[in-house]
Amino acid sequence: MKRVLRSIAVSAIGLGLTTVSLAGPTTKPAPPAPAAAAAQPSTQAPWANKFFLPDIANNREQAAPALITHNFGEVPHGTLCVHKFTVTNIYDVPMQITDVRLTCSCLDYVPMTKELAPNETGEFTVTMNTAKFVGQNSQTFYVTFGPKFVSTAAIRVSATSRTDVSLTPGAIGFGTVPQGTRLNQSVQIKYSGRTRDWKVTEVVQGNWPFEVKLSEVGRGGPLRGGAEYQVDVTLSGRAAPGPISEQITLKTNDPTNPLIQIGVTGTVVAPLELAPGKARLEAKVGESASQRILVRAAKPFKIVGVDGAGDGITVELPAAPAALPVQVVVVKFAPKTAGTVARQLRIRTDQPGEGGALLPVEAEGTK
Repeated sequence: MKRVLRSIAVSAIGLGLTTVSLAGPTTKPAPPAPAAAAAQPSTQAPWANKFFLPDIANNREQAAPALITHNFGEVPHGTLCVHKFTVTNIYDVPMQITDVRLTCSCLDYVPMTKELAPNETGEFTVTMNTAKFVGQNSQTFYVTFGPKFVSTAAIRVSATSRTDVSLTPGAIGFGTVPQGTRLNQSVQIKYSGRTRDWKVTEVVQGNWPFEVKLSEVGRGGPLRGGAEYQVDVTLSGRAAPGPISEQITLKTNDPTNPLIQIGVTGTVVAPLELAPGKARLEAKVGESASQRILVRAAKPFKIVGVDGAGDGITVELPAAPAALPVQVVVVKFAPKTAGTVARQLRIRTDQPGEGGALLPVEAEGTK
């Protein structure tokens, strides 16, 4: 009886204690599951699976499925299959991916490093390398969200690696490329099946920052069969800064497997990138505020100066003189009078022909 009275008293004073629920955090998040328990796949549907549902933002009350699934279908042996999941945080607490476990060496992923605020979305990209298996294969990602309220989502991906068609390499990966660079890579397609007139008939054109050229480079003849093609992918020198994640679709004359897809990834980097791209500061008169700005480039560089400071705005340059691909400057604001200050700083580097990067600064001094 004393336990019951104590429980009622705790609820009455509004300490907000809740019970563990598989439905996950709602307006008041559930207590975190033990870390050890979160690391193990559960027979019950984890609430983190809801993050991956495509319509969860508009239908938040739907139940969490036991598994999130994606089937790449039948693909040429060697294909690097790529799929982007949209992750939506439907709860009222920040969430981030704290751990990812894989059940096969054929699996990989692109880390989602940012923390998702309530109602914010992000991307979790998974890959499956069919060069590491033949035939049908299904494997699972275990993606743990936290750190305060913990749940582990289960994502099952499947593919069938065909032996009659192969890609070498399985995808185009340009890596990190300075803006203005024109770069070419190729993929070889080899058909070794029994259809003597098997052909890749066309490239389905898309709005890409690269050009695609298809060439037949070999054919076994009417008796021996087989065919080889080369796909040349040339990154345009006019490609805008930012990540590249595209799929090239090729049509074949095989009615049972009419399409071949080739993934293209990379990152085009501006001569200088600033993160964030704008500084906002607020401080009381007689006090100061500061903000760190990351300066990135495609190759190591040094910051040699910053122009445009004044009106209480100063800039602290990197302490280390070494050339690095990422440097940090600190913008400081120490107002002497109340009011708004707007300046535009130009960050100069030691790179020849580089005009520098502009950083708008908005600052407000208060009493």
